[in-house]
This record gives sequence, structure tokens and C-alpha cells, in this order.
Amino acid sequence: MAQQFDYPKSESELRQIQDLLYAKTKEELERGDAPRFKGLIEIASSEVIILTAIHNIKANKGSETAGSDGEKMREDILQKDYPSIITRVKECFKHYKPNPVRRVYIEKPGKQEKRPLGIPAIIDRIIQECIKIVIEPILEAQFFKHSYGFRPMRDAQMALERICDMVHHTGYYWIIEGDISKFFDHVNHTKLCKKLWHMGIRDRRMLMIIKAMLKAGIMNEIKENPLGTAQGGNLSPLLANAYLDDLDTFISREWEEKKTKVSYKRSDSKILALRKRSNLKPAYLIRYADDWALVTNSKGMAEKWKKRISSYLASKLKLTLSEEKTLITDVREKPIHFVGFNFKVRRGKSRKGWIVNTKPNPERLKAKVSEIRGNIKRLRRINYKNKYELVHEMNKINSQIRGIIQYYETATRVSVSLAKCAYTIRYTAYKALKKFGGKWVSAKEVNNLISVHTKYTSQIPTIEYAGMKLGLTDLRFCKWKRTLPKIQSETPYTIEGRDTYRERTGKRPLLVRADELLDLHLSQAIKLGLVKKLYNFEYLLNRAYAFNRDKGNCRICREPVDSDSVQIHHDKPWLPMCKVNKVINLSTVHVTCHQMIHDEKDYSFLKKQVWSKILHFREKLIPSN
Repeated sequence: MAQQFDYPKSESELRQIQDLLYAKTKEELERGDAPRFKGLIEIASSEVIILTAIHNIKANKGSETAGSDGEKMREDILQKDYPSIITRVKECFKHYKPNPVRRVYIEKPGKQEKRPLGIPAIIDRIIQECIKIVIEPILEAQFFKHSYGFRPMRDAQMALERICDMVHHTGYYWIIEGDISKFFDHVNHTKLCKKLWHMGIRDRRMLMIIKAMLKAGIMNEIKENPLGTAQGGNLSPLLANAYLDDLDTFISREWEEKKTKVSYKRSDSKILALRKRSNLKPAYLIRYADDWALVTNSKGMAEKWKKRISSYLASKLKLTLSEEKTLITDVREKPIHFVGFNFKVRRGKSRKGWIVNTKPNPERLKAKVSEIRGNIKRLRRINYKNKYELVHEMNKINSQIRGIIQYYETATRVSVSLAKCAYTIRYTAYKALKKFGGKWVSAKEVNNLISVHTKYTSQIPTIEYAGMKLGLTDLRFCKWKRTLPKIQSETPYTIEGRDTYRERTGKRPLLVRADELLDLHLSQAIKLGLVKKLYNFEYLLNRAYAFNRDKGNCRICREPVDSDSVQIHHDKPWLPMCKVNKVINLSTVHVTCHQMIHDEKDYSFLKKQVWSKILHFREKLIPSN
């Protein structure tokens, strides 16, 4: 019987529904039944999910990239009034007709060819994100446990660690590097929709919307797309994983998930028995989106698996395995290239031992370093009087450098590889900053990235700004970091999974916004008159984040607020619309404290700290020159 749920009225209810979708799917699978869910459109088009979807898209750095209709997130969504946006999205769900996607081409790191990206219109991205929020828990409960690409709480480093782990524990050194030729361009729409149906998406209205998205034309090229899914859409990675789920099942059921007559308590006991007592073809699949690697025990076995996989892709999924790019490699002799890393094994000190050796792929790393050098050289164009702009650009470059370090820090040879590239960045940076009075200063003496720089005495190019020393960081400031194998119970859709994530990363799980406390739906917004220009969609979205930042306490008296006494104050209401509703300009206050900020009366009889805060907030109300 198909499952149906009430639509959520707050973000905590949304999380409960996601947890329930995940749990129900697992229960059905354990019973040997197929999950069935209807009424999904009502959930996806609910106000809470629309809010969450817009927040998710707004947090993406590509949110200001326009689609074929020219609309952008800030101008055309966030700065509009709340009721009109909610109504517009709801109407789109009722009569959905996607805009053509805008095709752009981006460079592939370390390669001459370019990757086509299809950029949907902003309104289509919102619809896609709403659907993703609802169907992802259902699909996540069914995906192969060693698929790592574009899945929550998984990353490329975990995929690499799985290869390291399998090679180390099995003693298998033959690996197939799989490449599906132009995968995203050849996804069959009918097969994909049938797959979603079999995975439990039994709401035909939702499937029709997904099919319409897939068939959306390409601006100035074609009116209707007969094949493929646009890279650049919010939903595309999730749909790609669903499409390739059959490939995962086909390979894993032959070895790792092989059903046996004898039941085993431990999976490693079953694998040991299969190795000793069967003629089955060993295969450990690791997939990251459309890139995959398969670890097996011999060249002959690898060739058999390559042939079987090629045949399966062609007959069942209408895809082609690239003969040219799908390689069979003995990692004792040469490395494989996977998720931006080179992986190889080398002789250890003992006669029979082999040690895993990983490092950044030189071509990918070279391309990243070249991009950073280009950004550093552009610093010279900045007016030497405009140091504020210079500091902003330096911060962006530092983020790029730290991003490279954080991505590659799990490679065993990370320090050696990055040190080779560090020299060119250091001296390019010094030449660029010389115009602004740049000097060589010990890293531990600078005032930015303190948690990193205090550990190093190496000199880095530095400028002085507002009495502080600000430096461009160094690629050499890195240290190898062990990646632990993926804990399969870790998922955003169970309490246990979220706790596991917090323990592993030290990060808090994704916060539920304070919508229950600051509940302000369409009818309430109209009733309270919060439909003025100042109280636009961005304000209604960000007030809950300001509340969480303030930990539910009033910024004036520091006492907790509740649903009857809370208001969100604009610190500087005179700022332009593009800045006035940023979280940094919003403060949580009691209703009475809010009145004291604006009424200009003398409250010096209150506690000194409270009166001081009131005066401080009053000063901010006056426009600065």
C-alpha cells in the first residue's frame, strides 16, 4: 500500500517527514517489498519546503548565475515580497512548464576539452530543489553503500579511502578505471522515470514534472531535449545516481552482496568463504558519480569484468563504456587516476609488503595552481589607494589555497606535492603585493588565518591594513590527515546518523531554522503588514538564522525570548536593499527592548550594560557618511 504524509508546517516537521520517508523505505526493503509513496507533490509544494529550497540555492555560489530568462536569485527572488514568491512557486507546481536551459562550457581541470553545463532558470532550480528535498531520503535508503558522489555526508576522500582499504586488505592490485562515454548526455528519460517508479516514487504528477525537466530545451539550440540530463541542475546528480543504481546492483550482487545458502553474521566471513570455496569473479566497486573503479585479483578477471560491464551498460542502460578511457591497471606498476588523486602501491620494508601511495594528480593540481596565479596577478590592477578591495581579493585567494590543501590533505604525499607548487605562488604573490607595500613576514606574526599561521615561521608576502598584518597563505602549510572508512549508519535522515556525523567531524548537524518560534506564513505576513519593501523574502528567510546566531537571546538585555516577545531588528535600516536584510544586519530583541531602541527616551535608570546597548543600537540607526 502506498504511503502518504501530511505536508510539513515547520522545518522540524520537515525533518521528521524526511526521517520517516527514509525509515519506511528501509522497513519495506527489509520485508522484501518495494516502497511506494504517493502525495509527494503536496509535500514538495508546501511553504516550508519552498523556504528551505530557496535557502539551499541562495547558499550556492552559482545562485547569481542567470538562466535563459535572465532572472537572478537576489534581484528577482530575495528582494521581492514574501507572498508573491510563495504564490509564484506554488502556481508553477500546478502548471509546470520548464524554461529552456542556458548552455555554457567550463574547463575540465587538467584537460583541454570543456564540460557542457546546462543552467536552468532560477524558478526551475527552486522547483528542482523542492523535489530533491522530498525524494532524496527515499533514494538514499536504497543506494549502493560504496557510491560516494553527490550524496550527503560523503565525499571524494571516502571513495579514495575505500580503494586504499580494499587493496590493503585483499591483496588485489588489478583495478579497472571506468569511464562512461558522455554519461549525462545519454541518460534515457523513460528508463530513468521507470527506475524512480520502482524505487518508490509513485506520485505520477511528480514523475511528469521530472520528465518535463529532463526534456527542457536548450536556449538557441533545440526546443526539446530527447536524451540526457543537464549538468548544472540541482536534481541532476541525484537522478544520475538513481540511473546508475542498477549498475551498482549488477556488480555488487556478484560478490560483495552475493546471496549464499549459509547465513553469515559477518560480511568478511562470507567473503573469505567465497574466496576459498567458489569460482566467482571477485569485484569491489567504488563509484563517484559517473566515475568508477573496480578492484579485482588478476588481469584476466579484470578483462572479464570490463566486458560484462560494457555489455550491461549497452543492453540495460543504453550507455557506452569508453574503450579508450577505461583502463586496466596493475597499481604495483603504475598509478590509477581517480577523483583528482593518483593511487599506486610501492614496496614496503618487508619482502611481501606493499604500501599505499597517494598524491594529487599533477595535471589537476597544475591547473588549480595556474588559476590561483592568474587571480594573484590580477591584484596588480587594483588601485593602490583601494586597500579594502585588495584585502577582499586576498581573502578569496586564501580561500582557494586552503581549499586545495583541504581537498588533498588525505593524500600520503600531499606535503611533497604541494611544496613543489608553492614556490611559484609565493613569488607571484610577493611581486603583486610589492605595489601595496608588501613585505616578507613570518607567518606566525600575521593577523589573518591565525589558526593556521601560528604553527609556522616561514615568511609569507604580507601587507598592512588598519593596523593589522594580512598575508597570503602558503601551499606548504599542510599536514597529512587520515580519512576513516565511511560509517554506513551515518546519514542526515536518522538521529543516529546525525550524531555519528557530529562525532566524526566535530561539526554540529544542520540546524533546524527557528521557524516554530518565528512562524510567519503568508496569511500572517499580510495580517501584520510585513509586506513592505523592507520586509522582503530575504528578511523572512534570514531572521531565523539571526535568531540561531544569537542563541535565542535578546541582544539588548541578554535574556531569552519566546514566540510572544521576539522581534527581529534591522541594525542599519538605511542600508541599500542588497545589504539591509543580510544576517549580519539583523538582531534578535524583545518587543519592549525593540521599542526602547526606537522611542528615544532616557533609560539610564536601567542596568548600565542594558543602557549602553540601547545607545549603541541607536547610533547604528543614523546613516554614516
